[in-house]
Amino acid sequence: MTGDYKSHLFNFSSSYFGGGLKRILAYLQWFNEQGGACFVLNDRLKGIEKTFPANRYCFLRQHSIAKIFNYSAKLNQFIAEVGEIDLYYSYGIPLPRKVGRVNWAHIANVLTLIRSGKYISFRRSLELQLLGFLLKNSMKYADVISAESESSLSLLNRSLKAKLVVSVNGSDEEITAYKDQSDFNTTSHIENIAVAVGTCRYKCMDDVYKIYLHLRESNPSLHLIIVGIKEDVPAYIQKDKLVILRGVLSQLHVCNLLKNAKYYITATLIENSYNAASEGAFLAKEAFVSDIGPHRELFKNVSYKVINNLNTRVASLYVQRQNLNLSNLKPWVQVINDMIHTTQCERLS
Repeated sequence: MTGDYKSHLFNFSSSYFGGGLKRILAYLQWFNEQGGACFVLNDRLKGIEKTFPANRYCFLRQHSIAKIFNYSAKLNQFIAEVGEIDLYYSYGIPLPRKVGRVNWAHIANVLTLIRSGKYISFRRSLELQLLGFLLKNSMKYADVISAESESSLSLLNRSLKAKLVVSVNGSDEEITAYKDQSDFNTTSHIENIAVAVGTCRYKCMDDVYKIYLHLRESNPSLHLIIVGIKEDVPAYIQKDKLVILRGVLSQLHVCNLLKNAKYYITATLIENSYNAASEGAFLAKEAFVSDIGPHRELFKNVSYKVINNLNTRVASLYVQRQNLNLSNLKPWVQVINDMIHTTQCERLS
């Protein structure tokens, strides 16, 4: 799909790591190759414009109050400089008004849609409650609202006039690994490790550890590798000599760990998407993932077992990589083309 996208403005200014960064990099690359689009990015990503020079950039460094209320004189000036905007895409940020002909709001954090106090700190919960209120209030300006799973979309008020669509994170890494079937036919590179990624409260490290201990009963030398903020890991888990804390790692390092892992474990209670689980399930040999909505979507038409006798908050879905298929995954190119197609349909409606 080709066209002139210089009148497409993407506001990613609240994101600079994780799934948000993956989407940013994919969009920057694709639109750069198409002649360029306009991007509002977080100031921490300054320098990235040298890699994708065809795009037009505005970098924002906002104080917390300005960020929450989505006010920025610099952003308003950039919008004015761009001129007539065909698509205004806002990633996890309240829409200030009808900025473009088509206004697209993407839900970046599902915690803004629910009562999140039991999942995160009290202060962070208050911040997300306020952000959630502003996001919901701004949806009256949206022509399209997207989230990364049907599960997340189901949390929205269905009386909204906007078109509701699922816009998943691209799974290029998993698709490439899966297609390289030679990797699956040998166990020579598999290490006797289980890998868990993410240590915040809703990732439930205590439940991850229960699953790991269950596996260790029949595999006494199995090590647990934990990626994430070390201080968030309970002390009793840190004291286990077979547990290795790797701290925060780059996406590339995480993928390399998973490719060599015998097991991937996640006990997360809530997610906007299945992206993290798909990386673990498609890259590691076997996976235990929590039985929540987005993960069920990932394993649609896939053979798995439900394990509910490990005394965890939610059951686990056990799946082997060899039983997976690509039917529920999309590459970034398809994700972006789907977005453009939806935008064009909205412009014509």
